[in-house]
Amino acid sequence: MPLRSLLLCKQPETVQLVDRVFKELSIEVEPCTNPQEALGKLTNQRFEAVVVDDEDTAAAVLVLDGVKSLPSCKRCLGIVLAGPQTSLGVAFGSGTNLVIYKPISADRLRNGLRALRVLMGRRPFRQFPRLQVKIPARLNAGPNIEITALIVELGEGGAALRLRESVPAIGALGLEFVLSNKTNVITTSAEVVWRDVRGGLGVRFLNMPSTCSKLLNEWVAAQTIPKHRNVPRRKLPSLPNSF
Repeated sequence: MPLRSLLLCKQPETVQLVDRVFKELSIEVEPCTNPQEALGKLTNQRFEAVVVDDEDTAAAVLVLDGVKSLPSCKRCLGIVLAGPQTSLGVAFGSGTNLVIYKPISADRLRNGLRALRVLMGRRPFRQFPRLQVKIPARLNAGPNIEITALIVELGEGGAALRLRESVPAIGALGLEFVLSNKTNVITTSAEVVWRDVRGGLGVRFLNMPSTCSKLLNEWVAAQTIPKHRNVPRRKLPSLPNSF
């Protein structure tokens, strides 16, 4: 059964983009332009996720608060399409599970939906594979601000991290980690794409040096090479004694 989501947004371009990407991932979208219409549909229909654009903050809060109070929405996840300036207190103040930062793009939506699938207890989409890892990392969030983190998913273009401290959504962060062979240090800039309620952070790599990009791509490729199973050899029939 496909997942169903309700989208509260007044921007036609954003609605079209969300609808296209969600449909690629077998998620149906029910668009709404005002909170009263959205709450009416939430009362009478089943949805696994509610997506709100924080451009109209009052409408977004009204719908997310309604989700928490409706018995039919007990397991419904709240997603906010937020501007980079939106504070975490506002973004997560109404029981939000996931924040995807603007400017909204197809890649940002896909990466955020990977986190949504994990929150829903479902496997991430196979068409956007990343390696499940546990790699310590360091984030540089400003002058003399260094934060320790753990990379839990890693791909050629970005990563998902777990960290206990908050980092800003505006501007580039410095990211440094060492691959499993303990010799190849990857240093790059990164931008925040999404956050989840469990302290997860999704980043996209920016301006990675070519040497680091080559090392990372080769390492990812080596980890994803299929391992052939040991297939027992067929036993050949014995030759006749007269031969």
